[in-house]
Amino acid sequence: MSKRGVLTGFAALAALMALTPGAGTVSAHEAGASAKKRPMVRAVVMGLPGKGNALAAAQQISRPASGRYRHFLSLSQFRSQFGAGPKVRSKVLSLGKKNGVRWVRLDPTQTVATALVSPAAAKRLFCAGPTIPGRPCRPKGYKWAIKQVSVGETFRQGPAPKPPHSGTSLTGTPEGCGGAIKSGALTPNQLSTAYDVDELHSRGLDGSGVRVNTLSSFVVGTSDFKTWANCFNLPAPRVNQFAMPGGVADTQDDPDETVLDVEALAALAPGLKQITPIFVPLDQGFSNSFILFMLGALDPGRQDGTLPDVLSISDGVCEYRFNKSEIYLSNRLLAEAAVLGVTALSASGDLGFQGCETSKPGTSFPASSPYITAVGGTNLSLNAGNGIVSQPVWSTYATEPQQGVGSGGGPSHFWSRPGYQTGPGITPSIQSGNPMRLVPDLGAMASFKPGVAVFQTSTGGWGGGGGTSAATPITAAMVALAVQQEKQAGRPPLGLITPLLYRLGRGPGYGTTFYDVTVGTSSRKPNSAAGKTPAGGAAQPGYDLATGLGSLKATAFADAVAA
Repeated sequence: MSKRGVLTGFAALAALMALTPGAGTVSAHEAGASAKKRPMVRAVVMGLPGKGNALAAAQQISRPASGRYRHFLSLSQFRSQFGAGPKVRSKVLSLGKKNGVRWVRLDPTQTVATALVSPAAAKRLFCAGPTIPGRPCRPKGYKWAIKQVSVGETFRQGPAPKPPHSGTSLTGTPEGCGGAIKSGALTPNQLSTAYDVDELHSRGLDGSGVRVNTLSSFVVGTSDFKTWANCFNLPAPRVNQFAMPGGVADTQDDPDETVLDVEALAALAPGLKQITPIFVPLDQGFSNSFILFMLGALDPGRQDGTLPDVLSISDGVCEYRFNKSEIYLSNRLLAEAAVLGVTALSASGDLGFQGCETSKPGTSFPASSPYITAVGGTNLSLNAGNGIVSQPVWSTYATEPQQGVGSGGGPSHFWSRPGYQTGPGITPSIQSGNPMRLVPDLGAMASFKPGVAVFQTSTGGWGGGGGTSAATPITAAMVALAVQQEKQAGRPPLGLITPLLYRLGRGPGYGTTFYDVTVGTSSRKPNSAAGKTPAGGAAQPGYDLATGLGSLKATAFADAVAA
């Protein structure tokens, strides 16, 4: 996961939020408009009071022991059971008549409304200040029709490009073109063998028929993906980035996160029907941007009339940077995804145990949501046959105590411990005080040395991608293969997999389904944490707050899903 700065492209955001069927991209004229000519506007997202309890439905549908397990709802069923009533909808849409409001639209479930407004209207109607997230309010006379408000803003400068990392600890036996091998980064064949994906490939499972959405803050072309695929004799990833067409004049020059997402997914699931990086300009607080991403992901009108099967989210920020209204609305959208059968995974962060970009310790959201699967990071050492020799916690704090990075994790400060989160290693010593949601749930390769082989022209070609931004799409690809197997057998998709993971973790086959991580720590003070404070970021048998239950063994996981 990376910490993003401020980005451009609100014309694209306006297109993304045009929640009408078939509106997939903006025109070249609109997309290519210079940043200087784009008016500054703010996106306002409003949670609406509706019927029923979608969070309770998500819990029932996601619990393996429930009679409703994987009995997912369609969008129309969700709207009927949980959507706002006609009076609420009419009242909220009347905001469109206010001065400075460009438009107001309802999402397909009619539980959320989005407005595009001028900065003056955002201040006048929603108490929007200059800071993000600020303290937005509900407009006078609308409090009965609006439950939550999130106000975002875009800016006109993006971060500078980042050079690729050079892998210096090559292990195993790579396959591919000379540039990829020379980079020292792990190639698809190595990842496939390490995570027991080879057997799934031999069954003909390659992701065909499965759609994955990623959160993208950049517009990218596809030429780099073709170069990457040719290197490994794989089909070029089928990428469709809506909200802003690729190849326009103002394509961002730092698309490293999007490139890593796409190429890491394609490394293990090269036949994915479609990878859709949803372009959402990120603001300084991320919260509004994440909500907008979820609204785009859960709108089939933007994706050929079909919902995605998997969401792979490599971004996030400290929980404290979400106000209560925003974090509740975000969590509700993740629960909606679970009810609709969409599996969501999120990076746990790269700032170590309880590492936050704020002054006080905390965990990252959306990774801390009970309705997502949080993915931490490991190192990876392979033998000549590309089997795993060692897999310690990913962290550089032992050698870089001030500037280091490591697998994010810790207890949430917002969400209570979900009922499913019990298993080996989750003992009273793992956390003192009130039982809260623990992060992460899983771990996967995140070390930049050697890194995951990626190709990106703007940063010099071949290099190694890493961080939990690599671990998340790697894990999402394994989940996508299991989804394909279920679809081919005529069974429903997976939805929220986290309750299933902990059920498998409690069973006798724990070691069959997971690679347990028992060495290392992600604490910023490793000497005090390793072996002394398992409640910190130190690895331990079973669950720990650095790598969760461990990394998946892909074939065993897919078989467990099918059982």
